[in-house]
Amino acid sequence: MFKKALRYSRKHFDLFKKLKDITDKRIKARISTAEVAIAIFSLQLANLGSLNNYAQSSVLSPSVSTIARSADGMDIDYLRNVNLQIYKKARKKKMLSAYRGEWIGIIDGKEITTSDYLKCSHCKKRKLRDKEGRLKYQYYHQFNAFILACKDFSITLDIEPILPGEGEQTSAYRLLERVCKNYPKAFSLVIGDGLYLNEKIFKLLEAHHKKTIAVLKEERRQLFQEANRLSLLEEPVVYREGKTSYRVWGHSVSGCWDGYGKDVRVIVSQEITKKGLTQKMVKAGKTRRWWQTGCGPPI
Repeated sequence: MFKKALRYSRKHFDLFKKLKDITDKRIKARISTAEVAIAIFSLQLANLGSLNNYAQSSVLSPSVSTIARSADGMDIDYLRNVNLQIYKKARKKKMLSAYRGEWIGIIDGKEITTSDYLKCSHCKKRKLRDKEGRLKYQYYHQFNAFILACKDFSITLDIEPILPGEGEQTSAYRLLERVCKNYPKAFSLVIGDGLYLNEKIFKLLEAHHKKTIAVLKEERRQLFQEANRLSLLEEPVVYREGKTSYRVWGHSVSGCWDGYGKDVRVIVSQEITKKGLTQKMVKAGKTRRWWQTGCGPPI
């Protein structure tokens, strides 16, 4: 399967040719940056999980230290351009298809590479207690990822680090600005968790003619309470998919989000899933979810 994926990458995208001119900040490097980039790509493709696993699986690969030094100074904008070329070719050849008629972008934060000992200038840190109750620092990296959710699979369009001293929203704003510029027609809708219910992010995406959906949590009390009040006054739309039944309310709410200054739409969904354990006993799981989107027609 691994070899088949490599052949596919060569045949349809000329991937290795596109990587041949990539550079990094090493001086008089004996192993080219292209070889390192291909090694990292192969590691991801083989789903090996770590550089050490990859080094043990291939005697021809660059060393772990070489990969680390090269990756630390690799030309990220060059890689972003390669990713953009691959996306354009895949879209042109109709390899990508919309999910239920919508081109959906998903933004989310992820934490990687935690260590109690090693750190760099880009590491974030937090205080923890060990088994003996002593305080210690843990160092880690975080980044935001923007993922295009297609019908059969998803692809990552871009990532942005969350730097020390800044929050996920600051990094997300930079990422969304760049993605909207580089992939203006790739998606029409952006989905995020409750952290992205932020007026700056909503206004940025609105300026690029994108719809936005974020989870509405109870912390946004005025919006939450108004939507809850309206749900008590209106009858929901009821439907079933498989073993799950849904009761859904949709409300247009105005004047409850001062920072945004516009009407918004709140969707409330109550989901009930029944699992038959015996003919006489049924176990039910009930979930209630809240979403907020910019005001407009139902999504």
